[in-house]
Amino acid sequence: MTSSGSVQKSRPYRLGRRAQTAQQTRDTILEATARRLADEGLRGITMEAIARDAGVSRVTVYDHFRDKAGLLEALAWWTFAQHDIDRVRRARLHENVRVALVDFVRENARFFHAAGAEGRAVLKTASTDPDAATVIEATYFDARRAAIRELVDRLDTADELAPGWSPDRAVDVLMVITSLEAFETVTVHGGRAIDDAADVLGQMAGVLLRAGEAPEAPVAERPGRGPK
Repeated sequence: MTSSGSVQKSRPYRLGRRAQTAQQTRDTILEATARRLADEGLRGITMEAIARDAGVSRVTVYDHFRDKAGLLEALAWWTFAQHDIDRVRRARLHENVRVALVDFVRENARFFHAAGAEGRAVLKTASTDPDAATVIEATYFDARRAAIRELVDRLDTADELAPGWSPDRAVDVLMVITSLEAFETVTVHGGRAIDDAADVLGQMAGVLLRAGEAPEAPVAERPGRGPK
């Protein structure tokens, strides 16, 4: 006969295992969604197809994600977490605002690179599906603009913006430089390795700075360059 003490000790363990299993199921569904999105685009995203790819029932997919919009929103946040989008925030908060500007742009490019084709496909969905556009706007584009605005306000307060650049214009320019389209222009279409691409985009951002020594990332923080 099991004592009450044993029962009390085993229950948290069972609950912990149940939560772990639920998380594993959730991750499996999101991985299947990312693969299908990269291979087929949004036309391939149905709850039935995702359930089949993930090896679970359709009911399980609905239990975790309500509907297609909920699935896409979860996929966006999951993609950001998987590929450490926080690196971009850490760069932006550097105490030297000139360094923060250039490193923010560089780390944004490295995030795109780390996300790979599947992760970048998540961010491209806004151009092809109205429901997805709402999700991506809320989870990525609006957040990126708010972060850029905060960085530009720091530059403006420190009198580091180059003459002729208003904060509003600087925000617009940085939205372009940190866009997925700009990243793919210099990597996919331009053939540049990621470190070269990050440097090119960082140098472009440097035009927003008043005259002074261009900030460089410490050598220890810059990985070796690969071939183009």
